[in-house]
Amino acid sequence: MPSPVQEGQSFSTTIGLLYVFNLIVGTGALALPKAFQTAGYVLGTLLLLISAFMSYICATFVIETMSVSNAILKRNQENEVGQLYGLESSNDEAEGSAEENYVQQKKSFDITQKSEMAYLVLGKIGVVMTYIFLTLYLFGDLAIYSTTVPKSLMNVLCESPNVTIITNDLPCYQNHFDDFSRLSVYRICVALFACFCFPMVIAGMTKTKYIQLATTVSRWTAFTLMIVLASMQLFRDGPQASPPAADIKGFGSLFGVSIYAFMCHHSIPGLLTPIRNKKNFNYKLIGVYGVIFVFYCTLSVTGSFAFSVVQDVYTLNFLHDDKTSLVYSLIDYFLALFPVFTLTSSYIIVAITLSNNLKILLTMLRNSNKTESNEFESEALLESSSDREDVIDLRSPIPSSTTSPTNHSIFFDQISPFIFPFIAIFLPTILSFFNDNVLVLASITGSYPGVGVQFIIPSCLVIGARKYANSQLHHPVPETIRSPFKQNFWPYLTLLWAAFTIVNVTIHLLHFG
Repeated sequence: MPSPVQEGQSFSTTIGLLYVFNLIVGTGALALPKAFQTAGYVLGTLLLLISAFMSYICATFVIETMSVSNAILKRNQENEVGQLYGLESSNDEAEGSAEENYVQQKKSFDITQKSEMAYLVLGKIGVVMTYIFLTLYLFGDLAIYSTTVPKSLMNVLCESPNVTIITNDLPCYQNHFDDFSRLSVYRICVALFACFCFPMVIAGMTKTKYIQLATTVSRWTAFTLMIVLASMQLFRDGPQASPPAADIKGFGSLFGVSIYAFMCHHSIPGLLTPIRNKKNFNYKLIGVYGVIFVFYCTLSVTGSFAFSVVQDVYTLNFLHDDKTSLVYSLIDYFLALFPVFTLTSSYIIVAITLSNNLKILLTMLRNSNKTESNEFESEALLESSSDREDVIDLRSPIPSSTTSPTNHSIFFDQISPFIFPFIAIFLPTILSFFNDNVLVLASITGSYPGVGVQFIIPSCLVIGARKYANSQLHHPVPETIRSPFKQNFWPYLTLLWAAFTIVNVTIHLLHFG
């Protein structure tokens, strides 16, 4: 969902935890019931629990790194002020106020400002790798959006066929336009959706405060309705499917979707900084992950048993139900159109963010062989504006050229407002045009770039932050903000988990995909 955080706004811990909850529960949940029905409810529950635990570990790593980055920034700012006014602290003063210095050092770890985490603890190579992971992840995100929205529209426009398994080669309307298949309508919707969003991406339409509010309300309404309706159908008609307890053939898709469903690490910095009281936030975050785990399991288990065949976009299962009243019909169409309403605004925001990231990444790569100057231009990996879908404060200094602009750079600046949005939309659109399987897209996005964003980047960040804190700051991170997983083997365990995830998902996709 687009972040509800306004510039300069602060809020309580409870509101911050609610924002994290809303951030995590998103598109990935719509693919979980299908993954559960394919891979089994026991295997699905177990893997979802493990994914939640590993995701939580890495979320605490991001928070600890933010704390260290704030301490580094404050120390650098103090040094700059001292150099400006020619001030130096004497040894006598340092010895005479040891307790005060300790308190001041401890306070410097408070998260009070946005930090350039990737550059401060990983250096330039780490920043480039962070950009690459996030860029690939955003491409996957847009592919999922540009598939889910047109597929939902196609199912609303076409009639509900009287068959158990709905395939793309079926006509949109039986006995009318038989040559006009559901796949043709889907592809038309893909093209129209891209054409609709492209001008708004170029214009940079990100001020969507009221759309965000409507999206939040519709999201909670839709997910609650899906759980209630599926539960009612189970009590009324009994189970319509008998999913296995575990089926290894569906392991790959389930693995990727489970990881994608807990993605939030790229947005934690933007949500955490404005919280007034961050004391023991890591432990309070456990409750959020616990509630989300129960929520996901309830949604997935009820769906996998209530429907004989679960659609890869779960909301579409309710559209093909027998209509018993006008109220049920309205509810079914609301659920079918729910992805259209919520994902369209998110798509525009993510596309703008991706086009900005592409421009910055290309600039970094172009300047990689140049001599770095002392001046840097700070850009956000994912801009932390008030209406940004994925807020991140991993800012990276980009070397700025001190030479006069060339004709090539002028031409580059002129076409970049058009070429980067075009690339950001065109590539995911082509992917959606030839593939309408949201489960596959979500599993691939979660298994590859998602692993980088959720596991690799946070683990590398905290490893670098702990080394810097020990060698340069000479002060441990306060327990109130430090990750509960403070032993040094935990980041390496999550990196091992990331490698295990990639290898296993690849094997299962090749063997069973």
